[in-house]
Amino acid sequence: MSEAPSPHGDGAALVKRIARETARFATLQVFNAVITAVATLVLARLLDQRAFGVYAIGTFFLGLGSLFGDGGLGATLLRKRDDITADEYDVTVTFVFGLGVVLAVAFFVATPFIAAYNHLTADESLVLRVMAPLFLAGPLRVLPYLRLERALRFGDIGRIELRAMVARQLAAVLFAATLGGAWSLAAAQFTGVLVQLALAYAMAPGRPRFLWRPALLRALLGYGLRVQALGIAAFFKDNISASLLGRLIGPQAVGVFDFGLKYAQIPVQAVNALARVQLPAYARFQAGDPALHRAVVTVTRTALLFGIAMLVTMGAAAPVVIRTAYAPRWVESVPVVWGLIPNMVGGLVAGPLVTLLQAQGRAGLALRAFAVWTLSTWLLVLWVRAQGLGAIAAAHSAITVAVTAWLVAWAGRHLRAPLWPAYVRPALAGVGATLAVWALARTWPALRDGWLPGVVALMTYALLVAVLDGRRTRDDVRALLSTLLR
Repeated sequence: MSEAPSPHGDGAALVKRIARETARFATLQVFNAVITAVATLVLARLLDQRAFGVYAIGTFFLGLGSLFGDGGLGATLLRKRDDITADEYDVTVTFVFGLGVVLAVAFFVATPFIAAYNHLTADESLVLRVMAPLFLAGPLRVLPYLRLERALRFGDIGRIELRAMVARQLAAVLFAATLGGAWSLAAAQFTGVLVQLALAYAMAPGRPRFLWRPALLRALLGYGLRVQALGIAAFFKDNISASLLGRLIGPQAVGVFDFGLKYAQIPVQAVNALARVQLPAYARFQAGDPALHRAVVTVTRTALLFGIAMLVTMGAAAPVVIRTAYAPRWVESVPVVWGLIPNMVGGLVAGPLVTLLQAQGRAGLALRAFAVWTLSTWLLVLWVRAQGLGAIAAAHSAITVAVTAWLVAWAGRHLRAPLWPAYVRPALAGVGATLAVWALARTWPALRDGWLPGVVALMTYALLVAVLDGRRTRDDVRALLSTLLR
């Protein structure tokens, strides 16, 4: 069985390998995001807001089930410094599969109550019930994915997920044109899962085996339960539209908010996915190792430079892009997009730093931070909900910015070298670009819904980065291209 490199190997070589795998995985995730955006564009023309809302509610429960069904065991095994035994693999597979079956049955039985809570029709309730077997997707995938991740084969994982996503999106468009409604999205989800499982076992062969050893399971769960609780807190924070708005406002509001969220997430999807590369990689370093500081800065700064450029440009051009590329009915999500941009910028940095907390054995601290993050977000959302979806999005951003600042300060102390110098100038350039768009809209209101604001945002950001941080930015871009082409 292929295992991860020794933690005692050369630190510089490991940093280079992390950078190479991160860049390759991120590049594949960018392709993934682009294809997903194109498919969403087509689906937005074929389906209405309610269909998107119903599907978002269903996938919320599926995602929550996958968190409960994992028990945090995946993160526990990924951060182990020594090899994983066959018994540990088998006990993990047994636990997650058994829990997946329980969750699938529970979801099937509870569907009428979920439907009533979210104001769904009988046909929409049936869509959710048919999705119950998808609770087994995660347990069936756990064995090959653990092997690939432990071996840092994230390029292979990226290829698996790109192909599965292409199959899912093609199926979604086909089914939307024939079945219509939320049924098309549910059928596409099944298609993607089956392709992903087939490719995963092809790249990491091995038959899942079942073994029940309570003592070994308890030892693994000791750390895993804290990671699981962290994941659940993060999940509720990131999926507040489906978990709260469905009850308060209805499925159509969920559809509008979820559309704006997906549009704003396009530039950060690759970065969010990189946690899977970072967790096993960061666990190989001690806190004071300069190589760990370089690895963290390399990943987060590159993501921030390119992510902010895309976010401010897409936000500035959101009215014309959504109206012409998607459909006029989705323009009401523009305030959601603008409200979420600071949240997405914070996520470019906060995601990797939370992963650092877990990888360095500080899951308890990460859990406390996320509990405060989630609770504060929900309380602020409940306070401002009467002000509309834009205010709800801005509430997300306000809390995220505060928590991200705390995480950056903590990470600097933990790594024994500050992180602020890597982030401040790109962030200032993003603020400057946003102010330029605001000034343009104030001066020439007739131009604010066209393409010019997007052009102004991108050019202003590029100019400010060149002035504030030119030499370091050129070095970062040169290093990234060298890594990708190697």
